[in-house]
Amino acid sequence: MGPARCGRPEDSQTSLIGVAALSWPIALGLLGDATMGLVDARLVGHLGPAALGGVGLGLTLMFLFYAGIFGLMRGVKVRTAFAVGQGSPEDGRRYALAGVVVGCLLGVVVFAVGRQIGWAFRLLGAGPNLAEHGAEFFSAVSCGAPAAFVTAALVQHRQGLGDTRTPMIIGVAGNLVNAILAYALIGGHLGFPAYGVAGAGFATAVTQGCQAAGLLVVLFRDREGQPSRLDLRQAAREVGELGLPTGVHFVAETLAFTAFAAIIGSLGELEMAAHQVALSVLRVSLLPGVAVGEAASVLVGQTLGRGELRGADRVTQAAVRLAVGFMAFCAVLFVVFGHDMAGLFTTDQRVVDSATQLLWVAAGFQVLDAINIVFRGALRGAKDVRMTAYLGTAIVWTCVPTAAFFLGRQLGWGALGGWCGFVLETTLASIIFTFRWRRGGWRSEYSRPLDVPSGLCDDRLASTLCTR
Repeated sequence: MGPARCGRPEDSQTSLIGVAALSWPIALGLLGDATMGLVDARLVGHLGPAALGGVGLGLTLMFLFYAGIFGLMRGVKVRTAFAVGQGSPEDGRRYALAGVVVGCLLGVVVFAVGRQIGWAFRLLGAGPNLAEHGAEFFSAVSCGAPAAFVTAALVQHRQGLGDTRTPMIIGVAGNLVNAILAYALIGGHLGFPAYGVAGAGFATAVTQGCQAAGLLVVLFRDREGQPSRLDLRQAAREVGELGLPTGVHFVAETLAFTAFAAIIGSLGELEMAAHQVALSVLRVSLLPGVAVGEAASVLVGQTLGRGELRGADRVTQAAVRLAVGFMAFCAVLFVVFGHDMAGLFTTDQRVVDSATQLLWVAAGFQVLDAINIVFRGALRGAKDVRMTAYLGTAIVWTCVPTAAFFLGRQLGWGALGGWCGFVLETTLASIIFTFRWRRGGWRSEYSRPLDVPSGLCDDRLASTLCTR
């Protein structure tokens, strides 16, 4: 599936349609990624609590290792989006190839570390059984690290082109492959040997390899236009300039939430269980908002690549309306059906009651988080990555673990006190990033329109808005 044909965000309604068209495949792709982890956990569950807990710890450590590289690959998306807006989509291919090379190299490093990873689980304070199962899972899943990072680079490239459906299709197919392989390799079905916990990791690794192969086929199939004037080294440097700050921010944010979870866990099993239940619901509700933020990043990059600052403002305003509308709807659901949602995860009434309170708190910051997510994505799309990373890191560390410690532990509010930190975080972030978008120094670079030919939109060019 090739890039979309070009259209311009001439008015707010058109911008809203364009954001929605780009967002929904991203949301489904994110849901698929989340489902892959749930399938592994579900199939490993029959092996016992230690195996299930080990996979959970292994996934936590995997996300911590992978977060920085996934953030780095955001540089591929923004560079590609600008190249599209400037009428040079062939440069986007070179950025993708740079991401592939860097991803392979970093993936080999993670694979090597994964051979002897038991120390990391001991550092997290895991018991012998949990550490053993966690290390077994991580060692297996890290075999797919090079493919995972290549996939990340190529997904960001396709999104930068305005093609979000191809990654979605490949992602859905990958989920089917993962489900079948996990079933076969964990329990020894379909003629395969039983690898137990490692089987879940191997299934994910093979799936990532298949996804990377599919996206590489698409990359080399869609050779069009003039060869890029960028050499690979320059492309890698330009990707790193935009991606590294975001990667560092992703790692810092992941560490902050890990510290938050550790503090909540120290408050007792009831508080941790309620936190996990509410968080499971919240993650699903956040996916469309995150997808809209990623779409805003693409569309802002493409629009600013054409030198259209007002168009970028229209795109961002449309994205805010879309994200706020959806997440306000989720907030209403949390208030009305929060108790029923919590009851889907456990029959322990104490956990249900506590998780319900957390979902009511979540209802209070849903709209604020929508604003936060969209403006952060838009600022990354405008190449304002360093200040966005600094501010985001400072805000999350100031609010999230701090609230868990002082309100949750010291004042005895439990998980509810910790979740009050989310309210403070989203409030500050939504105010600061809104101001940064409207008054930030980055806007001066686009105060004068670029000299872009009026006939820029043609079949070669991926669009900010889709008319298929």
